[in-house]
Amino acid sequence: MAIGDRRPYVTALIVLDEETAPLWAKARDIADTSIASLSAHPLVLEEIGAAVAAANEKLARPEQVKSFRVLPTVWTPVSGELTPTLKLRRRVVAEKYADAIDGLYQTAE
Repeated sequence: MAIGDRRPYVTALIVLDEETAPLWAKARDIADTSIASLSAHPLVLEEIGAAVAAANEKLARPEQVKSFRVLPTVWTPVSGELTPTLKLRRRVVAEKYADAIDGLYQTAE
């Protein structure tokens, strides 16, 4: 989820796909394929950083993601971040992860 409304620049909260991430990790001989572990793994962070950088190349400077955080959880309708039709509940995410969002703006300045 990109965050930037009424903020000085764009940041993002990123969650790993619970089906794809473990397969990606196994292909790279990463033993612990739990989402919590992978969210902090250096190879995962490097891969996501490269993807963010590649996406930023296609965006105007004010639209680029300046910093991001990979969360150690998945978003589902059960956990409340998604609707039953898998649409993002931005307000719920903004409230639930307010500290993480604030941290992105404190560390990136």
